[in-house]
Amino acid sequence: MKSNQFKIVIDDTREILKWISHISKWFFPLILAKNIIQATLPYIHILFGYLILDGIIAKDSSSDIMKNLYWMIGLNLGLGLLHSFLTRLLNVKTEYIHHATKAEIARKAQTLDYEELEKKESLDLLRRAEEGINSNGGIPSFCNTIGSLITHAITIVYSILLLSGLFIAAPKENATVLERVFNSPLPTLLFFILFASALFLNFKISEQLNKRSYAFFEENVDTNRILNYFGGVSNNYNFGKDIRIYGMADMIQEEMNQKNDAIITMMRSLGITYGRYSALIEIVNQFVIFSVYIFVGIKAILGLVSIGSILKYVGALIRFIGAVSSITIFYTQLDLQRQYLNNYSLFLNLENKKYQGTLPIEKRDDNEYELEFRNVSFRYPNSPDTVLDRISFKLKVGNKMAIVGRNGAGKTTFIKLLCRLYDPTEGEILLNGINIKKYDYKEYLQIFSVVFQDFKLFSFDIGQNVAASIDVNEEKVWKALEQSGISERVKKMDRGIYTNIYQNEENGIEISGGEAQKIAISRALYRDAPIVILDEPTSALDPMAEYEIYARFDHMVSQKTSIYISHRMSSCRFCDHILVFDKGRIAQVGNHTTLMKDEKGLYHTLWTKQAKYYN
Repeated sequence: MKSNQFKIVIDDTREILKWISHISKWFFPLILAKNIIQATLPYIHILFGYLILDGIIAKDSSSDIMKNLYWMIGLNLGLGLLHSFLTRLLNVKTEYIHHATKAEIARKAQTLDYEELEKKESLDLLRRAEEGINSNGGIPSFCNTIGSLITHAITIVYSILLLSGLFIAAPKENATVLERVFNSPLPTLLFFILFASALFLNFKISEQLNKRSYAFFEENVDTNRILNYFGGVSNNYNFGKDIRIYGMADMIQEEMNQKNDAIITMMRSLGITYGRYSALIEIVNQFVIFSVYIFVGIKAILGLVSIGSILKYVGALIRFIGAVSSITIFYTQLDLQRQYLNNYSLFLNLENKKYQGTLPIEKRDDNEYELEFRNVSFRYPNSPDTVLDRISFKLKVGNKMAIVGRNGAGKTTFIKLLCRLYDPTEGEILLNGINIKKYDYKEYLQIFSVVFQDFKLFSFDIGQNVAASIDVNEEKVWKALEQSGISERVKKMDRGIYTNIYQNEENGIEISGGEAQKIAISRALYRDAPIVILDEPTSALDPMAEYEIYARFDHMVSQKTSIYISHRMSSCRFCDHILVFDKGRIAQVGNHTTLMKDEKGLYHTLWTKQAKYYN
C-alpha cells in the first residue's frame, strides 16, 4: 500500500511537472539550480572552516591558510551572487506562473462544452481548481517543495561524504575500553537506529498533519465559495442599491460571520493539532542533536578526531539530521500539494463530449436555410424533468417566428438547443435536411446572431463589445449602433465608440440597462448572420420602446430568418409564425390573426392581458 502511494505521488508529480514545463520550460530548472547552490553554500563554510582551523592548529604556512580563506570567500561570493540573481528571476517567473495558471483555467472554461461546464460536477471541479492553485502556495510553492527535497537530498550526500571519517577507526596504541568502544562499529549502528527512528517518527507525524490539512481544505471548499460570493456582492456597487434599500447588510454579514466562525473553529482545532505534533517533532530532533554533540565531544576528548574535525563533523551531522527530518516533512508536503494541484489538472483534462462535426456550412447568397425540429425532447443533465417534450416544426429563411409562453415553458432551452449549446435528449434538429451534429460546430455557430435574455457586455470599449473582437470596423459599428437606436448617446461620450464601459478600466462609464440592451442588439446586427434570435432582450425597456425596437428590427432583418422570444406580445404582430409553448410542449401554432380567433387559447389569454400597452 505504501509503495503504491509512493508511486502515485511520483506519477502525479511527474504529470504536474509536465504541464508546468508547458507553461514555462525554464521555471523548474531554475529552481533546481537555485536549490543546488543553496545546498552547497553551508558546506563551503564547514569544509574550509575545518581546513583553516586545522591549519592554524597545525601551524601550516600562512599562504596555505590564506589560500583556503580566499577560496571560501570567493566561492561564497560567486555562488551567493548567482543565488541572489536566480531568486530575483524566479520571483518574476513566479508571478508569471500564477497568472498563466489562472489564464489556463479561464481558457479551459471558455472552450469546454457549455453543457459540460454547466454541470454541478464541472463547476465544483472548477472551484477546486481555482482554490487548488492558491492553496499552499500553488504551483510556485509546489516547485519550491521539490527544490527543497533536492536541496536536502544533496545535503545528505554532502554530509555523508564529510562524516565518513567519523565512523572510521582511528589507530591508537594502548587504547582504553572507552576508546575501543568509540572506535568500533557499535556507535555507527546505534546512530543508524537513532536516525531511522527519528526519520520514521517525523514521517508519520507529517503524514498525519497533511491528512488533516487536506481534509480541512475539502470541508471548506463550499464555505470558501459562499464567503467569496458574499464578499464579491458586498464589494460590487451593482448590488449596492438592493443592499441599502432592503437593509440586507446585516443579513449578509450574519451569513459571512457564521461561515467565518465555522472556519475559525476548525482552524483553531487544526492549529492545536499542529502545535502538539510540531512540539513532538522538535523534541525528537533536539534529542538527536544532543546525542551528536555528546558523541563528537567524547571522540574529541579521547583524541580520536582533530579540533578542526569537531567543527566539520558537528556542522555536517546537524545539517544531516535537519535534512533527514526536512525530507520527511517536504515529502508529505509534496503529497499534500499535488492533491491540491490535481484538481487543477483534473479540470484541464475534462474532455469535450460534444460531437464537433466536419461538414462545412454551405455559403448561400440567397440565405436559403431551413431549420427543423423533429420530435425533439430534452432533459437537463442529472434532472428527471422533461423541459421540452416532442417538439416538431419547420422554419424557412426569411420567416419571422415568435415564441411565447409563460415562465418556465422551455422557450430559452429551445434556443440553447438550436444553437447547440446542448444536444437533444431525444429526436434531432436539422439544417437543410442534415442533422446539425454533422456540421462543423464553429461554422454552424456563425449562422446565428443571438441576444440572450441574460446577455453580457464586457469591460471593453463599446466598439469592441459590438464587434466582439479587438479589430473593429468603425463604419460597421456606427451603422449597428444607429440601427439599434443608441448612436446619438454614444456620440455624446468623450471617446465615442472607444469609451470603456463599466468601471474596471480607467475612465470607464456606467450605462443603463436599456442602453446595455441596445448595445447587445448592435452586436447581433454587426455580426450580420443569416439567422437572428432575440431572447427577451428588451425586458429593461418600457412596452412602447420595445415595440419601436421590434418594428425597426423587423425592417433591418427583413431578408433574414428571425426568432423572437418574449413575455410581452409586441413582437408577435410582425411574425409569420407564432409558437405558443406551455409546459415544454407546443400548445398552439399560427399567426397573430388566427391565434386571436381562439378565445380559449393561451395566446389569446396572454395577448388580452397585455393589450392595453399596445393600443
